[in-house]
Amino acid sequence: MDETERDVDTQDLGTQGTVDTQQASTVPSGRSSTDDVTMRFGPGVPPRLAGVWREGQARKRPLARRVFGGLLTLGLAVLSGLVVWWLLHQSGPSAKVTGVTVEAPAGVQHCDATAVVVGVIHTNGGRGDVSYRWRRSDGQNSGVFTDTMPHGKESIRVPLRWTVKGPGSLHAVATLEVISPKTADGTASGSFDYKCG
Repeated sequence: MDETERDVDTQDLGTQGTVDTQQASTVPSGRSSTDDVTMRFGPGVPPRLAGVWREGQARKRPLARRVFGGLLTLGLAVLSGLVVWWLLHQSGPSAKVTGVTVEAPAGVQHCDATAVVVGVIHTNGGRGDVSYRWRRSDGQNSGVFTDTMPHGKESIRVPLRWTVKGPGSLHAVATLEVISPKTADGTASGSFDYKCG
């Protein structure tokens, strides 16, 4: 009985030794099982640049190429800006004047008064310049003023400040005249009375 048990024990030990020997034979002596595994993260370094990086020197492009590249980039940026500006200023209908109204102060203005006459120029909402001037019944005219109408704005207020001093009376008439764009509805007038003394 004792001999059989010893044989079984010897057989088990022999089997374990065989398994251990087989596992040891899969790994070459003196090397780890992970020596053949290469792990990379990201795109990696191209072989032509690996040597440069190891030496700590980076190749630089010639100065002429760098200057040319900078000038080309700057030129493209300026050209893009000009195209955008042109598109913003040329798109949509041009401004057309559809009417003019003038509102003068009601009631009599007294000594040394400044009357504010307000003109309103109505447009079609297009983009463009509108030029106008004021003509006064005392013979004086303002210079020509020009306002730029943005797209979508349909009216612009243009006030006239008329100061009258001294004794006497005056029936003052202010006329707003649109110079351009020309239209049949480009003129309107308003009046006020002045009395002093």
